[in-house]
Amino acid sequence: MPSPESLSQALVIGVSRYLHVGMLRSTRDVAGMREVLADPDCCGFPPDRVMVIEEEEATRDHVLAALAAICERAAAPGARTFIYFSGHGGEGPDGTSYVLPVDARRGEYATTAISARELSRLFDRCAGELTVVLDCCRAAGMAGAGDNGGGLGAFSDAFRAAIQSRGRVVFAASRADGKAFASPDAPYGIFTGHLLDGLRGAASTGGGDVTVHQLFDYVQQRVVLSSHASQRPVFIASVEAFYPLTRYPRPVAPQPVFEADVYLGYDRDDPALHDWVARVLHPELARPDRGLSIWDHDDLGYSKLAVEQAIVKTRYAVVLLTRSYLANRFDELTTVMAVLQAVNTRTPRFLPILRELCAVPLYIDAFVGLDMRPARNMAFHPTLERLVRRLQKQPHER
Repeated sequence: MPSPESLSQALVIGVSRYLHVGMLRSTRDVAGMREVLADPDCCGFPPDRVMVIEEEEATRDHVLAALAAICERAAAPGARTFIYFSGHGGEGPDGTSYVLPVDARRGEYATTAISARELSRLFDRCAGELTVVLDCCRAAGMAGAGDNGGGLGAFSDAFRAAIQSRGRVVFAASRADGKAFASPDAPYGIFTGHLLDGLRGAASTGGGDVTVHQLFDYVQQRVVLSSHASQRPVFIASVEAFYPLTRYPRPVAPQPVFEADVYLGYDRDDPALHDWVARVLHPELARPDRGLSIWDHDDLGYSKLAVEQAIVKTRYAVVLLTRSYLANRFDELTTVMAVLQAVNTRTPRFLPILRELCAVPLYIDAFVGLDMRPARNMAFHPTLERLVRRLQKQPHER
């Protein structure tokens, strides 16, 4: 009898650097999906059975061959298969819907892309649980002016008609007439970012495993909220029961959902400090290899409500402490809100940084901070790396 491990497998496909159609912004979608699928505390797929195909490797022939192989291996009863695609979706002149591999060509989708019908024929070979996730952009870079290029919306409608067998679930990032979005700074697309948080435990209603239905409810609500109702995911299912996607060995408490990693607070009326942040700190934190997204006043204006929302929705509040910052009542309010968020969530989400020698209030001094005063420039990079290591973790991680 096959073991559960031998019946569990996943395929993660991601394309952003297209050869013949518009490119997409690079994200950590593929890396994030592989991590959560192979994590024994999340989805629990054997790491060696999570296959990744991305960028130049994701040609039509390679993707079709990988799909055929994974569907062939899923022919046994009890199989557990997860397939993820991030990239462009397209529509042919006859209304046929396609996902676009890296070598797809506009006007030649029938021979260079992969149609919903081809996918449906492949998926018909699968037994057991089949979960398909499609995070496709409708026309972000594929359609030029006046070109109704189609996209995931049309694809999801075609898929709804094509999926007939039991044990099939499709998560589609956008509805028929919609689009899928990615923030310019966030490490993940809006849809995939919330999907990952849900699989990590945030979608669990009772602290146990996350079912496909719970996951969609969680993702749908947050994608609509994050996109201001501009993006609405679609759930397509043909199942007798909503099966779990996670394999938690212990109950996991739901985690808060964040839209960015870092909120920066400092005295913007201090020209020297503003220049240092713009030239040194911000570029260092925002380096692509660090995978951090920064959400600060430049995205918000100076509305107190907007600042409060930013602190709630960012993973960490980093505040640069100076005498002028601490003397400003609005900045003090910002700091208090950040402290309260850290206390209320019982996580080290408030990270004070001393930028000049000043009298630090007790409610701030209670937090372990970092010293980045100009006099300590020799130690700047080790201190920065310590900060980055903290920012790259979830607040509850040690």
